[in-house]
Amino acid sequence: MIADDGSTDHTEEVIQEFSDKAPFPIRHVKHEHEGHRRASILNKGISECSAPIILFTDCDSIPMNDLLQVHLQFDANDRMLCGGYVRLTEKETDEITPPFILQGQHEKFLTPERKRRLRRRHLKDLLYRALWKSGRPTNIGLNYSVRREHLDKINGYDEQFKGWGGADEDVRRRLQMVGVSPKSIWTQAVVLHQYHKAEPSKNVTVRKKNQELARREEVSAYCLDGIKKQESA
Repeated sequence: MIADDGSTDHTEEVIQEFSDKAPFPIRHVKHEHEGHRRASILNKGISECSAPIILFTDCDSIPMNDLLQVHLQFDANDRMLCGGYVRLTEKETDEITPPFILQGQHEKFLTPERKRRLRRRHLKDLLYRALWKSGRPTNIGLNYSVRREHLDKINGYDEQFKGWGGADEDVRRRLQMVGVSPKSIWTQAVVLHQYHKAEPSKNVTVRKKNQELARREEVSAYCLDGIKKQESA
C-alpha cells in the first residue's frame, strides 16, 4: 500500500512500472497536495488495507533485507513494534541506485559502529521502560508495526496534526490507552534513512504546535478526526 501525500515527481508512473513487475499486488491511494497532510493520507491507506498487520515506513527509507521477517517474528497481539534506523550521509545516499539495492549492497552501510549505536539506543529504551517512562520506545513513522484491529480501536491517526511531527507520538499514546504497549526491536529491524534537505513544515513553530497537541493533558483513545469522521467510541 502506497499512501501518497500529493506528490508531483512522477510517482504514479514509477508505481505503475513497478506494479507490472512485482510478484505481489500494489495499491496506491493519493490526495491533492495541500501542504504536509501525512496523518490524513495514512488514514486513507489504513482504511484500504486488508492485512491483519500494518508496517509503516517512508519513501526516503530503505529496509534491510529481513525487515518484514523480523516484524512478523516479534508480532504479538498487545504490542506495537518499534524498529530502528540509520541516517545515511549525502555521499552514501548518492551511491544508491535500484541495482545497488537489488544486489544487497546497501547492507554495507550498517557498519559495526552504527550497530553499536543502535544497541545503545535499544538498551536505553529498555531502561526507560523499566522506569515506567511511557514515551519509550519511540515509534518513528519510518519503521513500526501494529495490528490493524488496534488502529481501528483508536480510529487511526488524528488529522488535527498538520505539518511535521507529533502524529506518531499521539498514536503511541492512544494505543497504550487500549492496552497496546510499545516494544523495541531497534537492533533487529532496521531501515536506512536517506539524506535529504529538511522539508518546509519541519520548522520550530510547526514542530512546537504539534508537540503540544501530542502531549495535551486531556485525550481520548478514540480520536474524532480520524479514519471515521466525527464519531465517538
